[in-house]
Amino acid sequence: MATSSIRFLVLSDTHDSAFPSELPPADVVLHCGDLTMIGGMSNYKAAIKSLLNCDAELKLVIPGNHDVSLDPTWWADNADEDDDLEEPKKAIDLFNKSGINLLSEGYHSFTLKDGRSFTLYASPYTPEFNGYAFSYGANEDRFNPAETTLSDLGKAVRGPTPISSEVDILITHGPPQVPGEDYRLDLDGKGAHCGCPKLWKAVQRIRPRLHCFGHLHEGYGSQVVEWHANGTQSIADPVIKEGNIIMVPEKEARNTILVNAAIMDHHGENNKPWLVDY
Repeated sequence: MATSSIRFLVLSDTHDSAFPSELPPADVVLHCGDLTMIGGMSNYKAAIKSLLNCDAELKLVIPGNHDVSLDPTWWADNADEDDDLEEPKKAIDLFNKSGINLLSEGYHSFTLKDGRSFTLYASPYTPEFNGYAFSYGANEDRFNPAETTLSDLGKAVRGPTPISSEVDILITHGPPQVPGEDYRLDLDGKGAHCGCPKLWKAVQRIRPRLHCFGHLHEGYGSQVVEWHANGTQSIADPVIKEGNIIMVPEKEARNTILVNAAIMDHHGENNKPWLVDY
């Protein structure tokens, strides 16, 4: 990756009405899913319009569990009689024609016009919740190869593209579940930890410099995982500059920045997006 930093504008869970009206310029926009409350072509069009208004060379998006018709399998199983069965294809085409990158699950690499580049792994999938889209069951591990999965999963169902090599950035809709009392980015409204331990297992293996997500609105915030030479890790708070700006440490620092970028707040004023200098 080039030495000159790349500025990422990171947001998630804008749910139709919470997309900020004004956003600072950046090199790359990362939207971590839940563009809408329940899908719908008109809502996708509105989200695309908002994304196109962002001052950034590159716009990268993954769906979330609420973007139901972006999941063709879910739509085929759950669409009502009066729903358009072709909506997933039409919606995906809508994003593709707009110039916004709707990322499929798996590995991606990008190079900006000036030559700066980065690699990324994307996944819209989260643990099953109330029958929403892009879900996986308790006995499914989408993120780890068989030889590295959690021991209690045994013969777990595998995802089609597990995370098997290092990437610069990990973007998922849901958060990992990091052990320890200091971790707070996967908390729900009742204060329970609802992140995915299988995703955390993958983070431990590949140690990306940045992992961004949303899904759990109450977990909004940023923390840093410090990887120690003895194989342990600890959680700390990053230095946040004015304007919600985070600087990702150099790779040699052996740290991973975790960012929950959920914008919608059910209890008051919406949250601010993050600017991450990578």
